[in-house]
Amino acid sequence: MAHLVSGDREALLAWGRAAGLDPRWLQYKPLRDPRTGARAPAWHWDLWGERLPPPAAR
Repeated sequence: MAHLVSGDREALLAWGRAAGLDPRWLQYKPLRDPRTGARAPAWHWDLWGERLPPPAAR
């Protein structure tokens, strides 16, 4: 399993459309900045199985 995370919701939705993901699966979860403790808006896709991108070439 992998998480694709971004603070840019529209960019994630565009990527999800290109990857064939249902937009209802996009999840909102604010993340904490470890430097300040402040929460920032963030969204993520949970990816598994054939939805995982191929490993990078070494």
